[in-house]
Amino acid sequence: MIAGDQQDFASAKERYLKSLPMSERQDNPRLAASTYHQLGIVAQREREYALAREWYLKSLAISRSHGDMHQVAATSHELGTVAENLREFTEAQEWYLKSLAISKRHGIEHGAAMTYHQLGRAAYEQKDLPSARKWYLESLAIKEKQGNLHGAALTYGQLGIVAGMQGSFEESGTWMIRSKTAFRDAHDQQEADRQIPNFLVTYQHASPADKQKLEAIWRDANLGPFPTEPNE
Repeated sequence: MIAGDQQDFASAKERYLKSLPMSERQDNPRLAASTYHQLGIVAQREREYALAREWYLKSLAISRSHGDMHQVAATSHELGTVAENLREFTEAQEWYLKSLAISKRHGIEHGAAMTYHQLGRAAYEQKDLPSARKWYLESLAIKEKQGNLHGAALTYGQLGIVAGMQGSFEESGTWMIRSKTAFRDAHDQQEADRQIPNFLVTYQHASPADKQKLEAIWRDANLGPFPTEPNE
């Protein structure tokens, strides 16, 4: 994991660049591919997307040539995120689908769950709400199967946003309460608190009958006093 400040990025980049000649001298393609991938991550977090793509493509070429399909799936996923950050959604979807196909073929369930989630985000950005819902549910099924509570919480929240955009306010609020509850149970109170503004927007659009249902669900989840202000 690379920390977030510029000094950490520079240090990581220097370290990875120094390790490249060593991996090439040792004829260690896996190490070289991994190093290029990490350089891509550094560049991506610095928002240098063109450079990130360049590093990822170098990693991908080596991984493909040596049959390291786990690395191919991971790097294809990251190329999708680069394209998504550049709002090149068609290309992003192509990379995600390539990654997903490999993950499914090789039983990489965690990677598949991440890619399904990103396919949902890409579909949402393109206002394709039915597809976004479908992808998020695919992601959620794997996360719940694996007991990935924090990952599930993220997807619950996104499903809540999609349902709200579709005008299904009771469903939207229910997903958001599940998201807040899951984040709480995963001991991430900061993310739990971030669900409240979205929930309140949904609640304000709900019918009186749906508001009563959401209030009851909130109480049953033992989430404390019901929020009344958007910034609470």
